[in-house]
Amino acid sequence: MNHYLTIGEFAKLRGVNINSLLYYEKLGILLPAYVDPDSRYRYYAPEQLSTLDIILLCINLDIPLKELKQYQSENAYWQRKLLEDGKRWTEEKICKMQTDLRKIEYSLQCQEEQDSYAASKGIYRREIAPRFFIVEEYVGNLANITQFGRISTQLFDYAESRGLSTLLPTGFMFLFDGGEVRQYLFYEVLPTEQTDEKVIQLPGGTWACLQMEFDPDLNHIPFLEQRFGVSDRRIAVFSNLTRDQLKINSRYNEIQVFDGYTIPADNT
Repeated sequence: MNHYLTIGEFAKLRGVNINSLLYYEKLGILLPAYVDPDSRYRYYAPEQLSTLDIILLCINLDIPLKELKQYQSENAYWQRKLLEDGKRWTEEKICKMQTDLRKIEYSLQCQEEQDSYAASKGIYRREIAPRFFIVEEYVGNLANITQFGRISTQLFDYAESRGLSTLLPTGFMFLFDGGEVRQYLFYEVLPTEQTDEKVIQLPGGTWACLQMEFDPDLNHIPFLEQRFGVSDRRIAVFSNLTRDQLKINSRYNEIQVFDGYTIPADNT
């Protein structure tokens, strides 16, 4: 048996335990090279390390080991096919992780900016960079939770189907356009070059802001005109605020108002 490794020796070469090798044998994806008919001791050939490495790669990539068995049975060059697929899956995971990292970094930046204005009273002004929103027109009472849930879910699913990365905060916005006022539900999304009828870019610049508890029964139109003055070209964003301590039935918004804004023709 000089050309074979005992099951213990084989397991140590990759830092796996013997029970794992027995499980792989049970699945039929890594059989011993030789089993002593009397002692039932299992022996492995050094060349089988490549198969063990493939198994460990599948585990790292979250590929079910039962699928590995299918690769082995369907393709004589199963290792190459699996590696090619594994490369593609890994690239997809890296892309997703990079997107998640961008979302985390963006959210942290927003949180830091919110914290710097947490003690603000009354109307204050702050510089806000250009932002992208995916929006859906919202007709009706903001207190209608059923309607809010339905539209919010539809908009989120639409964003996912278009490959858009939604962010916190979310909320409502009001567009004043030459005497007409339209109401939208929105998700903020990572900057995108993708053209979409539901995506709008809000301008960067100085926004007039006010923090207050969200009141779905508030008559928002006269309230905005009373607190921020009258304008027939205005975007007003009611953006959720994150608090370190949340109170039951208490939702805070930062109202952000930018005058002189006209929604692009493609989004009307």
